[in-house]
Amino acid sequence: MASDIEQQLLGRIRKSPFFSLQLDESTDVTNAPAPGCGSCLQLDSPLCKKTFNYFTENGLDWQNCVGVCSDGAASMTGRHRGVIKQILDLAPEAKWTHCFLHRENLAAKKMSPEFHEVMDVTVKTINFIKSNAVNSRCFAQLCEGMEADHVQLLYHNEVRWLSRGLVLTRIFELRKEVFSFLTDKKSPLAHHYTNATFIAKLAYLSDIFSLLNQLNISLQGTNSNMFFVADKVQAFQRKLSLWSKRAHEERLDMFPLLSDILESSPQVKISHSFSQHLSQLAEKFAEYFPEDPREGHMWVVDPFSVDPTENDVALPSHLESQLLEVSTDSTLKGQWGKLDLGSFWIVVSKEYPLLALRAVKVLLPFTTTYLCESGFSGLRASLEATLRVSLSPIPPRLDLIMSKRQAQVSH
Repeated sequence: MASDIEQQLLGRIRKSPFFSLQLDESTDVTNAPAPGCGSCLQLDSPLCKKTFNYFTENGLDWQNCVGVCSDGAASMTGRHRGVIKQILDLAPEAKWTHCFLHRENLAAKKMSPEFHEVMDVTVKTINFIKSNAVNSRCFAQLCEGMEADHVQLLYHNEVRWLSRGLVLTRIFELRKEVFSFLTDKKSPLAHHYTNATFIAKLAYLSDIFSLLNQLNISLQGTNSNMFFVADKVQAFQRKLSLWSKRAHEERLDMFPLLSDILESSPQVKISHSFSQHLSQLAEKFAEYFPEDPREGHMWVVDPFSVDPTENDVALPSHLESQLLEVSTDSTLKGQWGKLDLGSFWIVVSKEYPLLALRAVKVLLPFTTTYLCESGFSGLRASLEATLRVSLSPIPPRLDLIMSKRQAQVSH
């Protein structure tokens, strides 16, 4: 089935005027790199050679590649030896996109010393309880006895996008059970969980990283385009600015866990710390998302509202004229809004093929390495065929596969 899906995909790529790529690198359970997800680190490495050889052997034309998305690792993006540099040399029409998910994770990573201390205490607490089998069992029994909603803490993993938010929320929910357990074990960590300021900071981090997780999840998916993800990121950036202002005014109701703690502990006055962290977070987002990829391309989203005589539409003159025709086409306007962007421009291509082709070229590039990460999440061994069957939206042609199999005759 995997081979059939691969052949269907190759056939579609050969017939298409454009294609885009997403690249990432991980290892399987044997610590071997996973080439099935299109990963390669150095130009002279076997994995990198395999990627480029695959294109040659299967008749794929790099000239048709219009986009490549990866993380920002130097091994990928190095000016002289990076994989992206090599691809862009072969594909002059391609543009590199730094994965939005990876950028969001980097923007949220740095914290001030006071919040880093809270995270450090959290990790030490988790390791104290979970690294020892006896401690882990006793803690689970304690949680059951106290009728907690959960009986286990979660390990923190820097690599996993959603880890920090999930870890913080879980330990906040179990803070009473954690305090009781640490006190019983005479751990020096116990006093943190009776400190109202520490608990308020823990609540805040749980809230803000839960919101960051919501943004991350909204950016995931197989059909996201640059307009969708840029809209989400811009909205979050504006929220950060608003939240920072509200925190400075000591209005923190946008953070539910923190609000509850402050209501029960009015003596805690550290709103300035929250405001400062939100401002720093906004600055980091501006650093990692410095440009608006939608600029000059909004005609793709709404060709009926963008006037090329007044707006920069990043189109040559002959396509500007076609855009004017589309913008006054009442039949097409009736279709717009009822169809997704891709389907709409397929309809437009029947009468305005060149303009539609330009729109598809804008919509096609990947904005995240979500497909790669989805593969890594389910990776249990070097099972390229299993990954292809699991991840590809192309259904295998079972009738064709069965027709090539020899029936087992009875004797």
